[in-house]
Amino acid sequence: MFDNRIVPQAKQDVNPSASGAGQAPLDCLTAVQFADLYAHICSAGTFAGFSAVPWEELGMCSVIHEPTEEPDGLRIYLRDNWPVAVKEYDVGYRLMPGMITHRWQQN
Repeated sequence: MFDNRIVPQAKQDVNPSASGAGQAPLDCLTAVQFADLYAHICSAGTFAGFSAVPWEELGMCSVIHEPTEEPDGLRIYLRDNWPVAVKEYDVGYRLMPGMITHRWQQN
């Protein structure tokens, strides 16, 4: 039986300044684990496009890149070791409720 609960990321960032913007990328998930986390964010989150996500908040997040050979794969953003958003190339962001400021909801 599989344990598929969503839990905080256990791996700590080693060198946060190495990524240039925010914390260092994390590449510790298998393709299946990444797909499960992506599916969870899509089912629980909302689509927000590109303009709804403040770069200041993304700079405070850790990044997990999709384990693929494609140069523009998905990116999952973690804040305080919890998944908060996913960036889909040429589509936009999907956000977990209440985790990242929604600029489009502040108007």
